[in-house]
Amino acid sequence: MNRNKALSVAVIASVLALSQMPVQAAESLGTVTGSAQGSSGFFGSSPNVNTGETPPSDVQQIQKFKQDTTNAETTITRGQYEMLTPTDSYTQSLQNLPNAVVVSSGDSMDGDDVYINGFSKSLINFTLDGIPLNDNDSYTYYSNEFIPSVLVAGTKYYPGAQSAAIPGLASFGGSIETYSLKPSPYFFLRPMVGGGSFGKYNYGGLVNTGLFLKNIAPTSAWLYVNTNHRDGYFQNNGAIQTQFLFKSVTQIGPGALTLFFTQNNQRFNYYNGATAAQIAQFGNDYNGYTSNPFLANGRPNTFYTGYNYNRYLNWLGYGKYEGEVGKVKFSEQFYYYYGNGYGAGATTFTQTLLTPAGSVQRVAPAANQVLLRNSINNTHRWGNIVKLAYPLGPVDTELGFWFNHNNTTHDAQYFNQANVYLGSTYIEPVVTDTYEPYIVFNYKPVERLKLTAGVKYLYANRDFKNYVALAQGQPGVFNASFHQVLPSVGANYQVMEGINLFANFTQNANPPGYNQFYTGVFNPSLAPQKANTYDLGLVWNRGFWKGELDLFRVDFRNYILSTTVQVGSFNQTVLANAGKAINQGISWQNNFVFNDQLSAYANVGFLDARLKSAGQPFPYAPHHTESVGLIYRDGGFKATVGFNEIGNAYYNLGGKFLPLGSRFYTNASLRYTLNNMPLSSGGFGLKKVSLGVYVNNLFDRTWIQSYSGSNANPNLKLNLPANVYATLDASF
Repeated sequence: MNRNKALSVAVIASVLALSQMPVQAAESLGTVTGSAQGSSGFFGSSPNVNTGETPPSDVQQIQKFKQDTTNAETTITRGQYEMLTPTDSYTQSLQNLPNAVVVSSGDSMDGDDVYINGFSKSLINFTLDGIPLNDNDSYTYYSNEFIPSVLVAGTKYYPGAQSAAIPGLASFGGSIETYSLKPSPYFFLRPMVGGGSFGKYNYGGLVNTGLFLKNIAPTSAWLYVNTNHRDGYFQNNGAIQTQFLFKSVTQIGPGALTLFFTQNNQRFNYYNGATAAQIAQFGNDYNGYTSNPFLANGRPNTFYTGYNYNRYLNWLGYGKYEGEVGKVKFSEQFYYYYGNGYGAGATTFTQTLLTPAGSVQRVAPAANQVLLRNSINNTHRWGNIVKLAYPLGPVDTELGFWFNHNNTTHDAQYFNQANVYLGSTYIEPVVTDTYEPYIVFNYKPVERLKLTAGVKYLYANRDFKNYVALAQGQPGVFNASFHQVLPSVGANYQVMEGINLFANFTQNANPPGYNQFYTGVFNPSLAPQKANTYDLGLVWNRGFWKGELDLFRVDFRNYILSTTVQVGSFNQTVLANAGKAINQGISWQNNFVFNDQLSAYANVGFLDARLKSAGQPFPYAPHHTESVGLIYRDGGFKATVGFNEIGNAYYNLGGKFLPLGSRFYTNASLRYTLNNMPLSSGGFGLKKVSLGVYVNNLFDRTWIQSYSGSNANPNLKLNLPANVYATLDASF
């Protein structure tokens, strides 16, 4: 689809389509709203934002800073999320953070790779409504699985480990705590549609029940259904995604019961990239996949797009009861996650398979055919988070306990082209149990000084089986356990009204991934990776100018690297605690609210991130980042423009560091909301209509996102060119 046609389609879609309810005077939910904020007594409280409103301060600024914090903390507001399209992964909101890089492998709809202070997303702790989301076996995380940007109340970002009170693992690069919107006390129905460049569109809606069962158990709930679709700018890179989410809050006794469910069902094709010569010959939208299943010589084409795609279904549900009895605040949250999906591919090579008969055999494809592969990942995960906060004399005390049970089976299945199952190259169930109790004390010896001290204990046990090895008479049953005591201390001092200093030290650790069992030789003495995080910062509120300056250093110890050892007369590869790394720098964030109409933000970061043991830089660790933006509001109009620059960085391909170069891009949005529609008075009528137009990469800049293939002849994966998306939604 050419760009002029795409823009026409976007505008037409927005005109034909049907955002938010107007902010109304608060109606009592009994004590539902108050109890829903019960977590405000705990570290990492959720933003108090309902589906029917966006706080005025969130419209004026994209980020907020906590004045009395004993650690660096940024809240990303609804104002930032309103600058994203419905098809974007919510992690696009992180791109304005200092020293942060958000990379889409073709399109954010497929999920984003996130790098903060040089650490990849497998070394960043992600949570949703307090629930840790990283896989407990490999710490991977897929940002498009759990919640769309339109349902995010806000996100709290803590660089580094920061506090013993944050549940989860892999927080070397920080914690990204995202919270879903709360139900509104008012009924509304909001259909939504949108369309834009490259055949992308969405349709769906949100319904909020309003308050019901007022005299029995006051309850309010919302329900969201949406479908995202794209043809794909790059050849054969189409995708479709269906989302379903539900949330309710019910007042029961001294607390509130929150029920939540999210489901994501998605299929997307791979984009393989192209060599520089192919781009020169065929243009930027060319990639190595083709629609021809066979080559000219009759051999199967293993890049045939019909065999190269991902398909995944996942859902997450939780029940949380929280409230307050006297001076004691409590929270009990049980959750369950299920994920089942696979990456589909094909090969012309002979495979060693564990067959359904239980034997291990070499299996080759028939002449002029391929073996089809489904790399299955089936996960069951459940856990519980308990919190208790109470005053102990002059000391505020918080106790907590997180337990997580993770059961994942990795199965690489092979089929012939008649779809008959032939066997698997590996079948590996992994069971990991994680226990994490913590205690935190907050004390104010004088009015201007706040002190925090805490400790977390980490214990994890992992069982691993390799059925292919067992069928061959080789060792295939392994177990490992890990434990670590992790302290945290912090202080905040008010220098004068509106200016505070803070300092923090926190230790973090996470056990090795399950790949310690199949990389060369099992190393039973492999220890958890550990890091010490140091922060020294300044937070200020000078009226129109608010900001935070943070100097940080992460000393990474016990970094796990592949190391060659001699076993008998042979060299083997083994994972070992062989590495040390340094991630240090400056983070400077600023908000400016000039008047009711005009506000701005300016964030700058400087970073030094390197693996000391190997003398190598961290991938996607730019020396500097800058983001500057303006927000203008006039009546129903809201316009934003943001400029981002990311310095030089590198990509690791097969142990070789290839340059990514610097990048500069501009995103803009324009939104018009018409309130108090003629049909809004009384009953079920049209109350509000909102039209939005979003332009990404406004000046059509091109840069290298990543590489694929071999480091001798790498393929280039490029960013999306300038693209536009328009939305129109209404509230009844």
